[in-house]
Amino acid sequence: MRSLKFGITTPPHYVSYGELLQVWQRADALGYDSAWLFDHFLPINGDPNGPCFEGWTMMTALAMQTQRIHVGCLVMAMGYRNPALLAKMGATADIVTGGRLELALGAGWFEQEARAYNIDFPATGTRLKQLEEGIQVIRSLWTNETSSFHGQHYQLENARCDPKPVQRPTPTIWVGGQGEKVTLRIVAQHADGWDMDMAEIGQYKRKLDILNEHCAKFGRDPKTVRKMIHFSAIIHHDERIVRAQAEQRARAWNRSVEELHHVSLIGTPAQCAEHLQQFVELGTEHFVLSIAPPYDMTMLELYVGEVAAALKRQ
Repeated sequence: MRSLKFGITTPPHYVSYGELLQVWQRADALGYDSAWLFDHFLPINGDPNGPCFEGWTMMTALAMQTQRIHVGCLVMAMGYRNPALLAKMGATADIVTGGRLELALGAGWFEQEARAYNIDFPATGTRLKQLEEGIQVIRSLWTNETSSFHGQHYQLENARCDPKPVQRPTPTIWVGGQGEKVTLRIVAQHADGWDMDMAEIGQYKRKLDILNEHCAKFGRDPKTVRKMIHFSAIIHHDERIVRAQAEQRARAWNRSVEELHHVSLIGTPAQCAEHLQQFVELGTEHFVLSIAPPYDMTMLELYVGEVAAALKRQ
């Protein structure tokens, strides 16, 4: 099995550039493996009229002020950019970061945002087809001297992507989502890795079983598909503080505390490590902590210093 990796994702809404830079540089110094933003033009939580940075530009700016951490947007909506352009953007970013780009892609879901910016937002099936074609376009441009592609949504004619990315054969291409019929099939057929939100362990295992079935259809070893999950968290040594914060968040999210425990990482460092170990045993290797401002720097340290360290000792 590949070594375990740990990351953070910091939504770039309702936050300043300085705050984002501080938390990314701290994560880099603490030994995190990855740092992510999102790919939205409006806030996805709270008032949609609030401030929100463009993800790719901000990602590149932050990447250039970190040293070793891998960077990406979790995830990029394929329909927001022509995939040939995205391939060029990705190659450039991989070069200037010294081979630290992670490319995570999805079909897109935020219709209000697309309508506001006059971005085409077709039916789900069409967006998934765009995702599938777009991955093929990007991988071809990254690996071939010239590329021609004649799809339903995208076309290339002797197109070039030069210079190529630093990472060979390509930076990791992730697909985010959990649709069982199409999304997981696209993962099995075209992607290097798969990302989804944390779920109850039985539900997650069901998704893995379906992914394995898709892999079998294409003659692919499921172990070659990298698995990543992302989640919010409440981590503290004092169980009373954990309980109080969990109850407060459950009320805010209109969920029960029990439901919250299934979709978030909640507990002492030892309890959190035990929770994530269930996913490790199923082959998950990359665990991304989602944090929002004002940033809990103590939790940032606890996650990598105690939770991740305990898992790596297993």
